[in-house]
Amino acid sequence: MVHAIESLNRPVKRFLLVDDHPIMCDALRYTLESVAPGASVNFAANYAEARRLLAEPTRYDCILLDLGLPDSDGYDALQGLRLLRPDTAVVVLSADNERETIMRCLNLGAQGFIPKTVHHDVMRHALHMVAAGHMYVPKEVISTGLNPNGGAIRLQPRTSTRDPRSLGLTGRQCDVLKLILRGLPNKLICRELKLAEGTVKIHVSAVLRALGARNRTQAVIAASQLGLRLASD
Repeated sequence: MVHAIESLNRPVKRFLLVDDHPIMCDALRYTLESVAPGASVNFAANYAEARRLLAEPTRYDCILLDLGLPDSDGYDALQGLRLLRPDTAVVVLSADNERETIMRCLNLGAQGFIPKTVHHDVMRHALHMVAAGHMYVPKEVISTGLNPNGGAIRLQPRTSTRDPRSLGLTGRQCDVLKLILRGLPNKLICRELKLAEGTVKIHVSAVLRALGARNRTQAVIAASQLGLRLASD
């Protein structure tokens, strides 16, 4: 059983895969092309090469980042890529599937996390979700409900796909939630929705309160657990 959240994103057409393992890159490219026919997949074998490619005007819909790069700490690379392309989704790929690792990546703005250790069918499903513009979070993190500080998050059992309006969110708050799930900070949410920063802060607070979350990472997990359905544009 795997979990995903429908997001605001359009279907992904162009990927940047940042990984220094050629065999893994070939396998991921093959899978991405099979789940997203016509997709373009570019490669970077290290962090420096990824930065060089992202400095060019080419638009990417999603960056798939291996945490184990030879020239950078994976968390530093994640932060750096998020700063360089704050409007582009970054999904982490890693052989390390410890809860603490996953939660830290989500805290740093990753839109999802795919363990490299999962079965091929699960990997295919996860990449299908990413290619469709959805978020993927491993079920182990969702079911455990741990926050980054080790405490428990109170989440309702996921029963079915739900409209976020059922939580009492307004249409505009749903828009803000979609952008939170894309990893956008408040300033970019302001720009995207053409709202004042104070207004966005009020909406973010309302979204967190509705989800019973204290921060954005908990909001991601809560939204996944609740099976929220966020319609595309």
